[in-house]
Amino acid sequence: MDIKTYISSGVIEAYAMGNLSSEESSILECVMKNNTEVQEAVFAAQQTFEQLATQQAITPPAHLEELIRSKITFGNEEIETIPLQQKGTVNTLNNNFSAWMKAASVAVLFGLGYLGYEVNSKNSQLQEIAKNNLELSTKVSTLEEMNSIVMNSRKIELKGVENHPNMLADVYWHTSKKVFLEIKNLPAAPAGKQYQLWAIVNGKPVDMGMYNAKKDSAVQEMKSVNNAQAFAITLEKEGGNPTPTMEEMYVMGTI
Repeated sequence: MDIKTYISSGVIEAYAMGNLSSEESSILECVMKNNTEVQEAVFAAQQTFEQLATQQAITPPAHLEELIRSKITFGNEEIETIPLQQKGTVNTLNNNFSAWMKAASVAVLFGLGYLGYEVNSKNSQLQEIAKNNLELSTKVSTLEEMNSIVMNSRKIELKGVENHPNMLADVYWHTSKKVFLEIKNLPAAPAGKQYQLWAIVNGKPVDMGMYNAKKDSAVQEMKSVNNAQAFAITLEKEGGNPTPTMEEMYVMGTI
């Protein structure tokens, strides 16, 4: 797998969020030491997550403090303080106490309202983080599977034929005889068309299945084969053909 595929696999984001195992982290750190492109991608991911955390930090609305203050003072009216010796002290104190209770109640209600707002915001953030973690976990699992395929497979590079130069695809022929196809540089198949993989066995083409461009995975498992001398890809009608259309061959690679 090339470096660009490795960078786009999601392993770097998982590392930046601390979701990689120690073994996977060690592998990535080893790659970082020997590849500046990966090192820069890790640094960029760390900066992105740091900026995201700063941007999503929740602060109380600017008007909340002023609103609570206005409710406590009931506008601009100050609450009068009456000496205990003055006549009407009991009634005045009762009135003042009632006013303060109303003000305190308003403050508590606004405080609870903000607390609910903050809790809902936090819950939304946690749900988004959980979703991102699931996506990253899926990408990491896919990367682990691809690494296992690559480490236990023979890679056959399929290069563009004369009519289609610069085209490129890779076949990974696993030790179990399973075949995996990674299309790296082929134009999108037109409507009603689909790429079909072929193995050349004893000089004859053998159908290896159709490449599904709608799948999320870049590396797709095809049919298995025991003895192959070469692999090739042709553009066929959707669903495939029993024999390859030779003038529609795009890439080929010998073993």
